[in-house]
Order: sequence, then structure tokens, then C-alpha cells
Amino acid sequence: MVYGLFQPNQKNFVKHVLVLFAIILTLIPVVKAEDKSWYEIDGIRARYAVNRNTQLIYMPWKIESQISPFGIPPNIGLIAGQAVEEKIHFPFALELPETLMTSWLFRGGFFEFEFPSEVKDLDPGYGHQQLPSPVNSDGIGNRRQTSSDRTSLYNEFFNTSDKAFADANSDWALSADVNSSRIFLGYIWGFFIPIGENHRFFKFGAGLGVYYIDLSVKMNLCSQYIVTPKDNPMFQDNYDQKYKGECVGKTEIDSFSGKKFGIASTAQYTFYERRTKDSIWRLFATTEGVSLGSDDKGYLRAKLKNHSKSLALWMSSMTFELVSYTYRF
Repeated sequence: MVYGLFQPNQKNFVKHVLVLFAIILTLIPVVKAEDKSWYEIDGIRARYAVNRNTQLIYMPWKIESQISPFGIPPNIGLIAGQAVEEKIHFPFALELPETLMTSWLFRGGFFEFEFPSEVKDLDPGYGHQQLPSPVNSDGIGNRRQTSSDRTSLYNEFFNTSDKAFADANSDWALSADVNSSRIFLGYIWGFFIPIGENHRFFKFGAGLGVYYIDLSVKMNLCSQYIVTPKDNPMFQDNYDQKYKGECVGKTEIDSFSGKKFGIASTAQYTFYERRTKDSIWRLFATTEGVSLGSDDKGYLRAKLKNHSKSLALWMSSMTFELVSYTYRF
């Protein structure tokens, strides 16, 4: 396969990123610098935060184009996924230093992490069956892949045992259980609207970095995948929070486990920040890291044990902080 600048193999991609970082750091003038290096600890942040991870599983043979590092993952070829975990995040985090380049431009380190967690029964209708009608009048619904995706799975992925299960269960669906821990470390550049010396509004930054993911995936056939409404969902307007899914008649057909390391895209957004030499207050801040695969389409490859074809993964880690206070060293 021939690789271009925007479809590199992993070694060339890392080389391009390192060269880009060096050029940018050399050309950008610094008008106000911190004493600390970008990788040193600037402080400890106490926060009320929600963890909102995404894990999506694809059929690689149906993926048509390369994924955008800062775009929304596509629905084409999607087997199963979950966009939100209803989970309060760890209340403490490290604060990395930030450097002002002008009165409204900044750059600095990025750090996002997730302790080991498990997500069961990924939604086989994710990205295809949207609100408001995934359930019937009594609150129970049935979700599965689209007809074309089920045909592709049956003909191009299933082995003899899988086909026998599907033939015996007319409402079959393919789901998955995922265990993972994640670390994202990177560097971002961005801007904000300054109000006086200490107040910043609409702060946005994006950049690149690296990720490390310890991952375990179990692929499960379901005789039926049903959804029922949750009690007291955290986010009323989000499907993953309003409904819970169950893989009925769960039968494990394959698995993958391994450690993934590579290039990541990083981004952050903060509605309001008050920064002094001793402390930082933030309201409504979001950080996200997205893992970028080393193949020509940008996904993570998962080589299974019992099937000849691999699957493709798209994974991100997002933290939404409602309010936070940082004590600066």
C-alpha cells in the first residue's frame, strides 16, 4: 500500500508529528512564560466531574474513508457502541502548566485518564436507531444492527457456529463487553476571550499527543437485545442515559485483549476560568482525547482469536467538569 502525508504508516506519522511540534514551538513568540516546563505539575485540581467515554466497534471491510482526528465518528460499518457512561469521575486531577503567547493565545500540556472500567452489552443499534422511538408503548424495545449490516456480518464475518446461532434466533444481534483503562498525554494550542487580567471566557484549545490503552473486548451474540427506561437518568436528552440495554441469551463468540499505544488528538473547552498566581477556578470545562489508529483509515485494529477477520475500534476519553478549583504550587 502507498502512504501519503495524510495516510501515513505509524512510524512516518510519528515523525511528521514530532517535526510539526518542533517547528511550531520554534516559530511562536512567547510574551509571557511560566517558570515550569509543560510536563511539570502546576497544581492539584479538585473537581465535580462526569466521565463520558466512547467505545465503538466497526467492520473494517465496510469503512469507506479515513476518520478525521477531530471529527465525529461515522455510522457506516458500525457494529455496536456506547457513547456515555453514567459515572462520576475521580475528584482530583493534576494541573499542567500553561504558557501565554499573547493576551488571548495560550499553549500547554494536556492530561486525561480513566481508571479501569467495564462496560457491558454495547448497543447494537447505536448510530442507527435514534430517539425518540427505540421502545414500544410499554417501555420495552428491541435493538439490533441494520439489515444490511446483519447480512454483511453473517456472510463475511460469522463462522459456522455463529451462523447456526443466528439461524436459530430470528432477532439476533451482535454486542460486546469492554474493559479498559486509558491515559492521554499531549500538548495543545488555543485561544480565549480575556476580561481583565484574571478572567477568561470561551477558552478553546486543540492539539496532538499520545495515548496508552489497556483493553479487553468480548464479542457476544444475543438471541435478542432489549432496552428499558432507566430510573433517574443523569442526562435526560441522551439516549445512552435514558435507556439501559441487555443482551438476552448472551453467548461469547470471540475476544481480544492487548495494550494499545499511539498518536492521539486532544481538545479542551472551558466556558469560564479565573486564573491567579495561587489558584484557578473553572466553570463548565471539557477535555477529550481520541486514540488514532496506525492503519490507513485511522482506527485501532483488534485481531480476534476465533475469526479470520479483525475488527476496528474507535475510542475516546472525555471529562466534563461542572466546577473545579486548582491549588497552584
